Amino acid sequence: MVERRGPSETDTCGTPVKIDDFSTLARAKLPSDVFDYIDGGAGDEITSRANRRDLDEIRLLPLCLRNVSELDLSVTLLGHSFRFPVGFSPTAFHRLVHEGGEVSTARAAGALGIPMVVSSMSSIALEDVVGDSGHEKLWFQTYIFKDRDLTRELIRRAERSGYRAIVVTVGCPVPGKREKNIVNRFALPAHVVAANFVKRNAVVHNNPIHSVGGAELDPSLTWRDVEWLRGSTDLPIVLKGIMNPADVAPALDLQVSGLIVSNHGGRQLDTTESTVRILPEVAAAVSGRIPLLVDSGFRRGTDVFKAIALGADGILLGRPVVWALAVGGEKGVVDAVGLLIEELRIAMRIAGCSSIGEIRKESANIIRRN
Repeated sequence: MVERRGPSETDTCGTPVKIDDFSTLARAKLPSDVFDYIDGGAGDEITSRANRRDLDEIRLLPLCLRNVSELDLSVTLLGHSFRFPVGFSPTAFHRLVHEGGEVSTARAAGALGIPMVVSSMSSIALEDVVGDSGHEKLWFQTYIFKDRDLTRELIRRAERSGYRAIVVTVGCPVPGKREKNIVNRFALPAHVVAANFVKRNAVVHNNPIHSVGGAELDPSLTWRDVEWLRGSTDLPIVLKGIMNPADVAPALDLQVSGLIVSNHGGRQLDTTESTVRILPEVAAAVSGRIPLLVDSGFRRGTDVFKAIALGADGILLGRPVVWALAVGGEKGVVDAVGLLIEELRIAMRIAGCSSIGEIRKESANIIRRN
């Protein structure tokens, strides 16, 4: 008699039941160098692993006999209401994995009723992402490039196109070292370009965004440059890349509208602290004065629950969005986020919290950190 066994964790199933299934399916579908570009981290990828490990080590202490028949998962960010405390972090070159590129991703975000941060390194022009997706609450990400005129022009284009906020990536004065890209001699295929920039004939295998004309990072940046940017637009300014509570005070002094705790998915400086471990300290420094988001490593509804309990107003997804886009286009992205949201609903009900605000209110009672 043959013993029947259920599917192992390494089996590839046709219908994903968790976000990591989209990673498995994307790995099988994409060229190995493209998958490594999406998934790879800096150096030995210690930070990439720590982002997951530290989320897994946080324990929940459910509260019993609470009325959780009705749930409210909505949040308000930068004056706009969203259905869920989840959004999309800026990730580059979506046409690497799907012809619809950032337009398909933005349509998915719009269907879900959540924010998306569109990367300045998008493979579709920033104007077309707005116009073709119909998403009316997109945010635009940029760096403060060495070329300040180019930086200013990107912001003006975002303003004219109807973006609702400018997300400025900080903490990246130089590119990190991504060894998988170097070993693979990774380069963008001919049909994928940084559509907001002029193409130049150069290849930087470590990170293709540094092959883009005008996109040179500036190691001389200081808080005065953020002040310059603040004076260049009336849109809300959100700083992405905060990993030290000491940076909160100068950010607040410049009246930025939000902060994103991010180690860039472990893709910049290896051995950086995980975002979930530094989040409570940054949240304490912010003290509710402006919205606080967090990314890097979030894969489960319980991860979202933990982040909110530790002081975040919401989380942003990076790699999982690209995996899901590769697997199923717009629908794949909607389905992947749907799995996460359903897990969050289950976590809220079993933990005894009926709203996002209640998770925060009960945080001292429902979470335990090592």
